[in-house]
Amino acid sequence: MHIIEIADLIKGSKDILLLDVRSEAEYLQGHLPWSFNIPLLNNEERVQVGKCYKEQGNEDAVILGYDLVGGKFAGMIRQVKALCPDKKVIVHCWRGGLRSKIMAQMLENAGFELSILGGGYKSFRRWVLTVLDYNIHLNVIGGLTGSGKTELLQLIQVEGEQIIDLEDLAHHRGSAFGGINQPAQPSQEQFENKLALKINGLDLNRRIWIEDESRMIVMNCLPPAIWESM
Repeated sequence: MHIIEIADLIKGSKDILLLDVRSEAEYLQGHLPWSFNIPLLNNEERVQVGKCYKEQGNEDAVILGYDLVGGKFAGMIRQVKALCPDKKVIVHCWRGGLRSKIMAQMLENAGFELSILGGGYKSFRRWVLTVLDYNIHLNVIGGLTGSGKTELLQLIQVEGEQIIDLEDLAHHRGSAFGGINQPAQPSQEQFENKLALKINGLDLNRRIWIEDESRMIVMNCLPPAIWESM
């Protein structure tokens, strides 16, 4: 078992299963887009353990945690094995603490090759906020509603230009088409996660095109540095 840092995870292969063991609500709020969620503690169990920790202390909370998850270990191992027959897994929780260590130890005992994300999801969020603060020069495509800005953006991408499609990231096609045939909008946190990964994949020394947008794309808000660049 070894520790993998967030910078190495971002630039490395996405072929290794990335396992997020946080609760369903934590995962829905924000996650690494290629990760898979198998909660060690589900939403209700996490509340129980947190309450126990506040009222009775760490030792009792840990014991309660094991009481809640102990009977689920075999099922979790089967789930992970079905997802990655090669048995190579990277595990993380919120900050690389007890939940990821418990899952990693369990899977290692079952014959998996394990890595733990150093600092957990929290380290990814720090990386995201750093990327979103970059000073980026953007070429903005403007025009009236329905004039084909999105179509033009997609066409120049086909010609080899770099683009940031904010409406695609926000799952919303502007004032004309809204959310028709789109999945639900991501949380603000997840929108930022996706945007940071998109920016990280661009060559900032080349032209980057973006469609003119208001600060808010329905429920998703553009980060200050991106808005200022636009």
